[in-house]
Amino acid sequence: MSRSFERLSPYVGKALGLSEDALAQAYRPARESEIPQVLDLRRSVDHEMWWDDASFVRWRYFSRRTESGESTYWVFVRDGELLGACGMEPVTLVVDGAAMPAVRTLDIMVRPDLDGLGLGVFMNLVLFRHFPITLVTGSNTRSHALLTRMFHHTTDLRFWKAPLRARAVIDGKVKLGPMNRVVARPADLLLTIRRSLSRVSPPAGISIREMAEFDTRVVDLSQRCELAGRVMVRRSDEYLNWRFVRNPRCQYRIFGAFAGDRLEGYLMTRLNLARPNPRREAEIVDWLAAPVSDPATSVLPVLVQAGVDGLVDDGAGIVTCAAAAPDLSTAMEATGFRFRSAERLPFFVRAADSALHARLCSGGDWFLTRGDLDVE
Repeated sequence: MSRSFERLSPYVGKALGLSEDALAQAYRPARESEIPQVLDLRRSVDHEMWWDDASFVRWRYFSRRTESGESTYWVFVRDGELLGACGMEPVTLVVDGAAMPAVRTLDIMVRPDLDGLGLGVFMNLVLFRHFPITLVTGSNTRSHALLTRMFHHTTDLRFWKAPLRARAVIDGKVKLGPMNRVVARPADLLLTIRRSLSRVSPPAGISIREMAEFDTRVVDLSQRCELAGRVMVRRSDEYLNWRFVRNPRCQYRIFGAFAGDRLEGYLMTRLNLARPNPRREAEIVDWLAAPVSDPATSVLPVLVQAGVDGLVDDGAGIVTCAAAAPDLSTAMEATGFRFRSAERLPFFVRAADSALHARLCSGGDWFLTRGDLDVE
């Protein structure tokens, strides 16, 4: 990595008209006074924002700061002008039971007229120097090749899908105009019957309750899930309430499985109708379920069922679930989901320590959900 940085820095500096010292100082955490410029840069890159980006940026990158009090949005500034930026999310990564700091990187962008100058690569290399473990979930056509060069493509989140209303499926496949509604009615009845036939009962002593927010019991649950042979991001009430409950772009529903007063698992869903969503697609976003020796006693199937029931009540047309989780298939099959073998979401990792990097490249040990992806 050091050699790559040393080779690239002179090239980027020359292309941008910056000395070596000026280049080193140009990329740094954003200041709150720079939010208007940040918003201008983001609009120049993403022309189709359906959200209030000012509220989002203040929440995402300035409400939860680093331990040193800095924002989690880095900007590349030349003569007071923002040329590029990258967002981060500090997390606690737990590897075989050992906790360590890591960051997710997201929202990396470069001013469109500067594409091809190596600035995006340079910004990533600088972050590698500051943060020993870097995680990225998801890619697009433009970013995939860069991510594959700079990170290790460790695993993929795999998809499961279930239709909740026939109209959501029929409208995408059959063009019958008003007749689509007529055709959908008997199909909806069949979907309702199918869900009723695949009902699962909670394990003995378990009750399911909807939650407004998380409390410290989720920390105990997360720690019980942080086992040898597993790599995951720790869940805490502070993190989950910030990331989901106070998220200005989307509302989430949370369902908890309790044994008395003890939290044995949770599941979060969303149906975002603020963005363009003609098929009313909903998602199972995140969950944790306490480990069990007998799969029949897992709380995950009944949590999935509770989440789906809530989405049906909310008017969702389709629900999907994406994860890298070896114990997910039993819960999905028990609740009527179908595996979508062609759909996947890549996950990348990079660690400064070579032994740790090798450990993190073991894709089968990761636990990842859509909560590890910054879409909404």
